[in-house]
Amino acid sequence: MGATPNLPCPRRSQTLRPASFARLVVCVLMACLVGCNGFSVRGPRGRSDEGGFFGWHFYAPFDTSEVKTVFVYFKSQTFRRDIQTQLTEAVLKEISLRSPYKIVGNPAQADSILSGTISYADKNLVVEAPTNLPRELNSTINVSVNWTHNPPTEIEKTRPPTIVAETINFVPEVGETSLSAFNHVIQSIAKQIVDMMEQPWFTDKDLE
Repeated sequence: MGATPNLPCPRRSQTLRPASFARLVVCVLMACLVGCNGFSVRGPRGRSDEGGFFGWHFYAPFDTSEVKTVFVYFKSQTFRRDIQTQLTEAVLKEISLRSPYKIVGNPAQADSILSGTISYADKNLVVEAPTNLPRELNSTINVSVNWTHNPPTEIEKTRPPTIVAETINFVPEVGETSLSAFNHVIQSIAKQIVDMMEQPWFTDKDLE
């Protein structure tokens, strides 16, 4: 008979017993349920509790008492191609991931309208190399944003838009490109816009 091949000896640190693994999963779930760094664990007001973990939704403090649906569109006054489409897609993704609001494709079916105009989108030289080539540049986007009821209230009709801006530096010598830099800027602006959609923790009376 041939020699019996050597098999690795099982180590306690390499395996988890089923009971230990189950306790670990329970502990992780309990940690998520107890503290989510400012996020609430509850069903959205005015919506069904279907979906999520055990029928619950994880979401930041968004107010759904008056607004449950949103129509999103952005336009651009710049010459950078498709910048408004990229920002619209990024905002739609953030709203879907982080808020209880339902996105609709027809403004007539929306409780609210989130719109914006990109007034500036360009790259600028920051540091020039001795070879007269750009060593460091930045990408900047400025957007004026409005979120109103549909139809807007009298106050919303005269309210000025909110300006959201972001600038990110990039270095071509290490492989960074203006395309990747603008993608980072768009993602950052989309997060800022959805952050602004959260319900404030103070009221107008608190400011008086």
